[in-house]
Amino acid sequence: MNTLLCIFFTFIALPYHVVMSSSCMGCVDLDELNFDKTVRRFPYALVKFDIAFPYGDKHEAFASFSKAAHTVTDDILIATVGIKDYGDRDNVKLGERYKVDDKNYPAILLFQKGDDKNYVQFPSYLDITEDNLKSFVNSHTELYIGREGCSRELNDLAKNFANLSEEDQLKRLKDVEELQEKLTKELDKQNANIYKIYMEKIQSKGYSFVEDETKRLARLKAGKVTELKRSELVIKLNILEAFRVNKLTKDEL
Repeated sequence: MNTLLCIFFTFIALPYHVVMSSSCMGCVDLDELNFDKTVRRFPYALVKFDIAFPYGDKHEAFASFSKAAHTVTDDILIATVGIKDYGDRDNVKLGERYKVDDKNYPAILLFQKGDDKNYVQFPSYLDITEDNLKSFVNSHTELYIGREGCSRELNDLAKNFANLSEEDQLKRLKDVEELQEKLTKELDKQNANIYKIYMEKIQSKGYSFVEDETKRLARLKAGKVTELKRSELVIKLNILEAFRVNKLTKDEL
């Protein structure tokens, strides 16, 4: 009984952030013993150095990125290193090795070509969000980890579509149809069809369709819908975002 009480009071005495620390699905826990041998097994490794029990928006963004990465590639390791500045001071030396600032956690490093000495650090001036992590990895690797439902090839075809001539728009539309025929997964085919539909809508209604449809989908997403429907709306919003232009140069009727 005394032992149970001791465990109970030890638990409730833990800091709130320790008790409420979030998991990171798909993330591998690394330490001073397995770090080198694990990182070297992958073409790329994205490693977050953080407190031993991380929590909050930054950790959740990293966890979301992990899920997105695992759906599209096996070529990148998503890992975490938990550093303790108390007790046995686990992984403190590993943090020092990579000059991690213990006053400014987390630090996120991208290791390249399975080399634990070849890495780039996620810029400190950028917010740690899922989209920024995707852009960071896409910029420094040959991988493409896009928004849910999107693909690099289709995004390239959607880019600046509203500003193209009618002839070039028709050519892009044909390219989407040809790409759609080559796809083997049913979900990929369905998503490609959304790109096709949006291209046809922009052709007939102009760029205003992008703005109007974004508002409509966002309004539906904010309402009472099932999780499945919400997921479908998120994919449509993500694909629609690929058609957005910074400046509309084509005159609309």
